[in-house]
Amino acid sequence: MDDRVKEVCEACFEAHADDCSGFARAVSDELGVRLQGVANEIVDTIRDGNGWTPLRNGAAAANSAAAGKLVIGGLKGSEQTHPDPHGHVVVVVAGRLDPTHNAYPKAYWGRLGGGGAQDQWTNFAWRVGDRDRVSYAEHDI
Repeated sequence: MDDRVKEVCEACFEAHADDCSGFARAVSDELGVRLQGVANEIVDTIRDGNGWTPLRNGAAAANSAAAGKLVIGGLKGSEQTHPDPHGHVVVVVAGRLDPTHNAYPKAYWGRLGGGGAQDQWTNFAWRVGDRDRVSYAEHDI
């Protein structure tokens, strides 16, 4: 089975490596899913339904991505261990969970100011105190 989400992530990454919400919106748009706003607003969207189904954890997110769903993970800035005006979001892709913790899915993300990541485990997207509080949700594409 082709990994359509990963292919779109690869195509969108360079143009949005410095903006997590811009990256998530670009990928979603390419996949025909409407997603608006900055990271904090995207987290609200994936938590509020409207076509998004919440997932209980990173393992469930990995399973949904493997099943061909668009999966977004996010945490609002105000919810982070070190509160920040900016939240953070990632696009989860198919792949095995991280081998150390067996809990974190693979994902792509941009980061304000640069330093996004491609096909990396989400435990690297957040601080240790934040990575287990990330909300994940899936959307059909």
